[in-house]
Amino acid sequence: MLCNLDFKEGVMLYLLGFVYIVFYTLPSVVLSWLQHKHISVKLGDKPVILPHREWDEAGRYSLAKLKFSMIKDGVDAVIFLLWLFVLLPYLQLAFLAWDIPEILRWTFFVVAFFLIGSIVSFPMNFYSVRVLDKKYGFTKSSLALFIKDTFKELVMLALIAGVVSFMLIWVMSSFEYWWLYGFVLVFAIAILANALYPILIAPIFNKFTPLNDEHLRDKIELMMAKVGFRSKGIFVVDASKRDGRLNAYFGGLGSAKRVVLFDTLLEKVSQDGLLAILGHELGHFKHKDILKNIAVMGALMFVLFFIMGHLPTSLFSSLGVMQNPANTIVFLLLISPIVGFWAMPIMGAVSRKAEYRADEYGSNLTSKRSLAEALIRLVNENKSFPCSHPAYIFFHYSHPPLFERLKALDYQAES
Repeated sequence: MLCNLDFKEGVMLYLLGFVYIVFYTLPSVVLSWLQHKHISVKLGDKPVILPHREWDEAGRYSLAKLKFSMIKDGVDAVIFLLWLFVLLPYLQLAFLAWDIPEILRWTFFVVAFFLIGSIVSFPMNFYSVRVLDKKYGFTKSSLALFIKDTFKELVMLALIAGVVSFMLIWVMSSFEYWWLYGFVLVFAIAILANALYPILIAPIFNKFTPLNDEHLRDKIELMMAKVGFRSKGIFVVDASKRDGRLNAYFGGLGSAKRVVLFDTLLEKVSQDGLLAILGHELGHFKHKDILKNIAVMGALMFVLFFIMGHLPTSLFSSLGVMQNPANTIVFLLLISPIVGFWAMPIMGAVSRKAEYRADEYGSNLTSKRSLAEALIRLVNENKSFPCSHPAYIFFHYSHPPLFERLKALDYQAES
């Protein structure tokens, strides 16, 4: 398709590839390299917080993930260039041949973009879950279950992408300030999805059963009552059939809120530690951090839609495609990693500050020692190496480093 472009359009096409690599791929690889070098040096030091064996294993797991991340960044850059130079023009030609209403044609075009992207990324996801995570004892699912989950995800992706794309393309075709109305539409859908996820989507993949430990349930409900948190129940999810990591969360919004405990957490963390973790999560509720996160997400989404609404026609000419709602959506999806990458430091700074507040609140509901020991247990079981390069923390960490959290809790880690 490049032979049909004039000189200026060709220059713009190469410029897009240059911007993606220079402002996303290279910084991401450099950060991973700095983190890899930092951990490699720290592995030679005397272990702290973690026992020697766990310290070494967490470090090796982190190094393996970082190597994989650098390879993935390179692969993603190649895929981005393929979309620019080859796939988008030919995909458009294929759908132009469909004799169906235009809004349906471009809806299917966007869905096809999502599905092709998922299929192309499947080998990397397979390696991450079935090879890397399995090697370090996280992956518990069978190959059959992994394939079944992947198929479910593709079906859900097609359905959700189809519905949202159809609505967004209609808005883009109907209003002058479509980017503003489109932002309101997608933002509302995102909030609705958060509210419905624990009720409609999560049960498709996992089984949720009410917590049957009455003593623990009473303690959790008493702690929630102190904070004024109302939920639709306390549930245990069978996370262990897929993954060995530990976690707990409050899912949903409004009246759909529910407390979810991983069965792995119940098995490996003491009752005091579990209550401390939930106390931390209640701290997020008390400080309205969920609403703040939604506001930050909305601000980022607004920026993307503003960009979306002011793209020049020459940009699409350089891609060898028409400027229509479907191509506008696809282009924004392609460049969104760049915007998201440079927004991460802001989002991370806000999130880390919220984590400190939640730690303080949770430790007041239980005790500083209980929370500190629970955090150490989580780091140990999840094989999270406790040392990181400052630049990597600045860009990638939504939580403060464990050392800093323990220091804020007045906990003296033993060597």
